[in-house]
Amino acid sequence: MTASTSAPTPMSAHAPRYRTEVALARRAFKQVWISATLWALLFGVTIAASALNYTSTFPDRATRLKLAATTGRDRGMAMLLGPVSAIDTVGGYTVYKCFVFLTAIGAVWGLLIATRLLRGEEDAGRWQLVLAGGTRAGRATVATLTALFAGVGVVFVGTTAITLLAGRNPDVGFGAGPTLLYGLSLMIAPTVFVAVGALTSQLGRTRRVATGLGMAVFGITSMLRMIADSGESTKWLLWTTPFGWTERMRPFGANDPRPLLLALAVVAVVLIGATRLASTRDAGAGVVATSDVSRLRPFGLASPVRLAARLDASVLSTWCVGAIAAGFAFGVVANVASGVVSSSVSDTLRRFGVHGGSFVLRYFGIAFLLVATVVALLPVSEIAAAADDESTGRLVHVLAQPVRRTAMLGGRVALAAVAIVTTGLVTGVAAWLGAKTQGVDPGLGRMAGAGLNTVPTALVVLGIGVLVLAIAPRAATGTVYGVVIASLVIDLLTTLVSGTSWLDRVSLFHYMALAPSEHTDARTVVLTLTAAVLLCVLALTFFQRRDLDTA
Repeated sequence: MTASTSAPTPMSAHAPRYRTEVALARRAFKQVWISATLWALLFGVTIAASALNYTSTFPDRATRLKLAATTGRDRGMAMLLGPVSAIDTVGGYTVYKCFVFLTAIGAVWGLLIATRLLRGEEDAGRWQLVLAGGTRAGRATVATLTALFAGVGVVFVGTTAITLLAGRNPDVGFGAGPTLLYGLSLMIAPTVFVAVGALTSQLGRTRRVATGLGMAVFGITSMLRMIADSGESTKWLLWTTPFGWTERMRPFGANDPRPLLLALAVVAVVLIGATRLASTRDAGAGVVATSDVSRLRPFGLASPVRLAARLDASVLSTWCVGAIAAGFAFGVVANVASGVVSSSVSDTLRRFGVHGGSFVLRYFGIAFLLVATVVALLPVSEIAAAADDESTGRLVHVLAQPVRRTAMLGGRVALAAVAIVTTGLVTGVAAWLGAKTQGVDPGLGRMAGAGLNTVPTALVVLGIGVLVLAIAPRAATGTVYGVVIASLVIDLLTTLVSGTSWLDRVSLFHYMALAPSEHTDARTVVLTLTAAVLLCVLALTFFQRRDLDTA
């Protein structure tokens, strides 16, 4: 009788611990499965539409060989849109058309969900409650990551299933094996950036810092992929970036699984490092953090606005430097991009809405669309900081002093606006300098104007973010990311899928001229700036009247 009652004791002692981690994984999965399902549908529909569009646009072997003979030699388009190989086949063309769109969106999604469910939960104080419930930081991190990778699995299953259905069309003819490999290749980017987000969540003290570090990795790896595709001598760089690993797999062609093994090895190493850091650091702290004791620096202590400038200067500077680096890199590769020009490339550029000017100027028109995305995301840091100040209760102590609400929020808006204008201008100058180093001179004034052309759209994004901050502060950061990413997705989607041009009007970038290839419309610029000002005025009005959200 004694033996029968004492035997279960060890199991009962460990059961609560396992139940805690299983419950944590389930809760995390509930937070990601809806977005994972939506992305799976988007990925699958995009692939199917691209494949079916190819079979109707290039119905015979002759037209496909002509396409391969022109576009297949264009290094400029390879840098912008990805691997241009085997595009005389349905599979090769589909990979080419969907590469940048699907890998970039997958990477950003993986990074954001990782920082939200790791560092975001810690910022909100819920992570500390989890650790008080019978688990440890390392095990809790593993449980959360398990749910995140399950979300990536949902995207993989949905994307592959829809692609297989499209492949049953006799004109498409995708085989099961290559389709499975293609689905796996598309999961490299989100898987790697989930791991990157897990690591940066341990490095930064806040989610916005963690996300900023992750976006820096995204920008660097994207640039490496573009440089790698600029010529045969730089192809080896494809092995240094997750986007290069996806490209190296060459689904529907060589079907090489080796890059997938490399990706899994890198992800394993990064996850081990992230879990190790989570186990050794204190909750609420970060590996990269300032000292609690430092020499007195009186700058920024005279007013709330100056304090915001003091606290956020480093993050704003990081975004600015990232945009400058992207502009300079686009300028450096401008000479290669203009090396081979074909009618097919011109057709592709026209689908992006680029019509006027030389090929170099049209190339920069597309390049500055990507730069505009970076500039438009710059307000995230200020909006996230303002939301964090309110949710943590710090804002209560500031407003307890003789400080006007409108002056405080208006100051932060002005700080973000100055950062946006500065970033847009210097990015244009950096792109000109990069082009000059390669013997291409698109004109300093023209490039500076192209940089400033990104500012009005970014100010509208700022206005939207501040308005949501004034109404529902906890949704402000996600709204900014959602608006910018959705606008970019729509812009890319309308170039890939015929018959969707009407959808382009929903994108904020639709109302931005693709300078320097196109002249900016003064009327559109004035209307855009007016909309930005009205959004900010509405935000100040709502913020002045509502109660603070400190729950």
